[in-house]
Amino acid sequence: MRFLIAFLFFFNSLISQEKYPKDYFRSPMDIPLSAAGYFGELRPNHFHSGVDFRTEKREGIPVFATADGYVSRIKISIYGYGKAIYIDHPNGFTTVYGHLQKAALGIQERISQEQYAQKNYEIEILPKPNEIMVKKGDLIAYSGNTGGSSGPHLHFEFRDTKTEKIINPMLFGFGDELKDSKAPQVSGLIVYPLSDSAQVNGSSKPVFLNLSLQPDGTYVASKLIASGKIGFGVNAFDTSDTGYGKKGIYKLDSYLNGMPYFGYEFEVFSFDETKYINTFIDYLRYQKQGLRFQKLFVGNTYPSSIIKTMKNDGIIDVSMNFSLNYKMILQDFHGNKTIVNIPISYGNLPITQVNEIKKTPYFLKSRIDNSYTKDDVTVFIPENAFFEDFYLNFDVKNNELFLHDDSVPLQENITITFDISKMPAADREKMFIANLDGSRTEYNKTYKKENSATIYTKKLGKFFLYKDVIAPKIYNPSFDEGDNLDDKKTLKISISDDLSGIKEYNAYLNGNWILMEYESKSNRLTHNFSDNIFQNGRNDFKIIVKDNLENTTTFESHFFKTK
Repeated sequence: MRFLIAFLFFFNSLISQEKYPKDYFRSPMDIPLSAAGYFGELRPNHFHSGVDFRTEKREGIPVFATADGYVSRIKISIYGYGKAIYIDHPNGFTTVYGHLQKAALGIQERISQEQYAQKNYEIEILPKPNEIMVKKGDLIAYSGNTGGSSGPHLHFEFRDTKTEKIINPMLFGFGDELKDSKAPQVSGLIVYPLSDSAQVNGSSKPVFLNLSLQPDGTYVASKLIASGKIGFGVNAFDTSDTGYGKKGIYKLDSYLNGMPYFGYEFEVFSFDETKYINTFIDYLRYQKQGLRFQKLFVGNTYPSSIIKTMKNDGIIDVSMNFSLNYKMILQDFHGNKTIVNIPISYGNLPITQVNEIKKTPYFLKSRIDNSYTKDDVTVFIPENAFFEDFYLNFDVKNNELFLHDDSVPLQENITITFDISKMPAADREKMFIANLDGSRTEYNKTYKKENSATIYTKKLGKFFLYKDVIAPKIYNPSFDEGDNLDDKKTLKISISDDLSGIKEYNAYLNGNWILMEYESKSNRLTHNFSDNIFQNGRNDFKIIVKDNLENTTTFESHFFKTK
């Protein structure tokens, strides 16, 4: 029997080691690793899907293949990961390298060939398994700041090649290089009354609790007297020894009277689950205050891969004759812990703060289809577009749609249609359905049929018909007409559009299409003369920029270059 137990223990250890091999992959860079962001961090509308490694506040750090494999995907995008390379490895994992400045020589040539073939900066290449082979330690790219990056860094992630689920890179041994002796910190604790009759400390509104540090290093929450169904939310962050800034929590477990009650862990999740970020947090508080409180209870939908323990949906029913203790253990990947104890007493105090719910004629049931029509506007909301049921604000005045506000998150697109049969045909060409973001008018891709205009959106607020008749701007070229550019390696020019946004741009030298890389953060286009499209002597430059309503601007000039 002892032999069998020992064998099973040894076998399970092997399985665990093989699940996420720690010695198989090397570092993607030859500089000391320092994390600017962790896996699973709470980001706008998504969980962070990798680890962000700092690159010494600069671009151009060599990036290496972390193991043998082949380049399975190359994606060049203005937004998102910017320039990204994907490598499939024979052990069933894929590594992703994002926000790159440029690829290494052989891969970069393949990218340039495809961009010139498609006459487009944004491309996607799916090489065959034997087309671009790499060895562990091969130079594949240089770090950058492309796409949606807010500063130079390398976005690095792991995926299961078959399922495409995203896996925490720390599980593959990368946590060993990121020294961390600091426990997570709690910056806010909230109690939510969740039933009609529930109250907390005499309030039917959410209540903040103060924390006091104990001699043993744990925390105890301030007095909590409640009745009915309640839930908790916590605002917390982690820090490390190797870098500054606030990072996400790896793991949280809660216990009610010593029994596991609710817990989550950022080990793996799917891309389909990342939209649940807005039900994982107190979305209303985030929209109003910019604070992300993680709810320790769930509604109809939740990220099941992340939530590891859940009893009664994490909701606590405080009833007579029971004293409860709720304990939270927040933990980072390195095992540093912060413990918070919350004693709960039953009490039916007089309610002095009432959580008033504004009722409207439109109670939206989120788990069925809903459709609303008034005057010339129709809104269709499919089942499960919203996470929860609520009273919807809906009205149409003077051909303007007022559809609630951004305090409620959407997980699926809704359909908004305006009847445009009364609009003159000449006005329809440049017309679209706009929405108001603060004081700024925003463009939405609009599908126009004979008598209707339709958008599919996850936005709420004010919508109305609008026209864009202003062409894009082309400005600030890096040369004056007739300049000699022999000492220049690049040609640069800026483009922008104030309303519907840039749909496409095409640049030419002497009638030949040239690649111009677009950096959306600076509205700057760059052509590298190393593409060898220029001719000795005079070169005629032309660029045509078109917005989403087909308004077009053309800029022409010339320069001289011989080398």
